[in-house]
Amino acid sequence: MINLNSYKLDTLPTTKKENLKKQEWSYLYAYNIRTIRDIFVYCVLNGEIEEKKLYKDMEDKKIPPPKGHWINKRRKREERLRLEYIHAAQYLGLIIREKRKIRPDFSEFKKEKKAIITENKNRAFDRKGFSPPFTIKEKRSLLNIILNYERARDFLRWFLDFSKFPNSLSFTIEEFKENAKPIYILGKIEKGRKGSQILKRDIDGKIWAIPEDYLRLSSYVFPSWFLELGIIDKAMVFPEFSIDNKLWRMYYPLKTKEEKFFKINMLNILMDTFLAYDQKEQIIWIPYLIYTLAQKYCISVDVIKSRLQDIHKTDPAHFYMERIPSHLMRSRLRYKESYIEIDGFYRSHLKLTRR
Repeated sequence: MINLNSYKLDTLPTTKKENLKKQEWSYLYAYNIRTIRDIFVYCVLNGEIEEKKLYKDMEDKKIPPPKGHWINKRRKREERLRLEYIHAAQYLGLIIREKRKIRPDFSEFKKEKKAIITENKNRAFDRKGFSPPFTIKEKRSLLNIILNYERARDFLRWFLDFSKFPNSLSFTIEEFKENAKPIYILGKIEKGRKGSQILKRDIDGKIWAIPEDYLRLSSYVFPSWFLELGIIDKAMVFPEFSIDNKLWRMYYPLKTKEEKFFKINMLNILMDTFLAYDQKEQIIWIPYLIYTLAQKYCISVDVIKSRLQDIHKTDPAHFYMERIPSHLMRSRLRYKESYIEIDGFYRSHLKLTRR
């Protein structure tokens, strides 16, 4: 871990409290954006509801909790977590809390909210229910709503050139997609900390200090939201190939369209990238391969994996991904998303052979 006390780091810019549209309790710690959506839809389908009843229905899992439970069983105060989600729905303008009653809020973003309801009109909220993935219409609608929240825009601005985009309201989502460059957040977080303290930016090559109030937001909340909404993706940068022998998470903007990516002659590109002119074959670690392609093409990791799987199946003589032994994979399950699973087995290395 870089010692922040050893030298002075510039602090990442954020919106001042006096410039917020809503100044009251503006830090949201609801990590799962789907659950916020579910609370809104539930309130619409049930009309005005007593706060006590909403809490009880959440406790009874009629509204699907994040990760199947409302809080880690070893922790206490799960009612606090439910309150965080209710507050997030309120702050984002999805619900109104008044006189111990809650009702949906359609005072702003009526078109977006109606689209969300239309996509969820057949939802059944019971203990057997689950939180479905967002549709394309929901992603667009929720993104418009969230972009009204300055703290979330602060996070997106960290991907951009500050001289060209002087504040959190100075860019559109189209400008973000066109101009954004990857950021890197330390992957290992010390016990007891609220999140990573530093962030690296590709766009200026600098290491920055994350404001204290944003540690949890930038490490957990906003990455989760924008990953879910398809604006950014994540690739692990392991110590073996990072520039400073530390574990980082690279968050990068999604720019390349899937159909364009699948037209690329990937096998030729990989040979040009990883094979010297006189080299017949090369062994490449899969996490490094995924990171390299994600950085180069700004396409989602899932699409990269799908493309590599196709090549493995159609041309194994020149592109073969080797299995990782089960006993070794058990120690790496925390990072299983950095590997590729084919026919029930994780693949750890690519054997690339020249044609």
